[in-house]
Amino acid sequence: MTSSPYADGSLAARAKICNPAAAQHLAAADRHLTFARAKLGARLSPGAKILDFGCGIGDTVGVLLAKGYDAFGVDVLEYWGRDFDKYWHVAEPPTAEIAGRLRVVDLKDYRLPFADATFDFCLSDQVFEHVFDYPTTMSEIVRVLKPGALSVHHFPGPNYYKEGHVGLPFPPLCYNRGYLTMWAWMAQMRGATSDWRGRVKEQLELMRFNSYPTKSQLREMARAAHVEISFVEVDEFMFRRGSRLKATLLDALGAVGLDRLAVQAFGLLMLQRYMILTGH
Repeated sequence: MTSSPYADGSLAARAKICNPAAAQHLAAADRHLTFARAKLGARLSPGAKILDFGCGIGDTVGVLLAKGYDAFGVDVLEYWGRDFDKYWHVAEPPTAEIAGRLRVVDLKDYRLPFADATFDFCLSDQVFEHVFDYPTTMSEIVRVLKPGALSVHHFPGPNYYKEGHVGLPFPPLCYNRGYLTMWAWMAQMRGATSDWRGRVKEQLELMRFNSYPTKSQLREMARAAHVEISFVEVDEFMFRRGSRLKATLLDALGAVGLDRLAVQAFGLLMLQRYMILTGH
């Protein structure tokens, strides 16, 4: 049985992480870097310049710095400068070194505040579902990548079984007031809320910031932006392997040539997008 190619948890002890949630960011960063190096041909030795697109308060930037990369982050709001007691609860503010590497995007034009051909690699995790100007975003990411560099983006699509922000099945239905109302009524009947109207209002507001284009729509927008995209979530899932049970099952299916077909069927509802974005 082949073990997982991803690093074990010992890295967490060495990484200078800026809050308790950063262990999750460490795992995600490791996942993207390992796959990019092993399967996408990315050359990412220590010192490589990496952009975290949608950096939040800078956890992933801190993880990448601790791993020896020259990391920067960008987001649409200066989350790292806000009242942490009010907005982030258990989180701690980033160090001055990390905060100094985080930048804000001007939403008037979506232009990334970096020069052309700056980065060796770009990554994002749970970010692209909040993008609304895809052509500009795609072209800007490619603009700041060095020639031959690539970026990877992990995010849910409309086929994913759950809309993570409101916690309900099937993202496309979560824009519908009637659908949200039905779930809110059921929540009130089982005592999970005492204000179904308030829950519906809150969920509709959350859905205003979520976007779920299909793969066909994403490809069309990529053509408009003169960039290339591909989707490799099946390959990434098979490469990642994960638990012993998952690896054993993949090995058994692979012995009869059914591993990829099984993952493709499983992925229709259970796998998020894994998108590779590059220039022409």
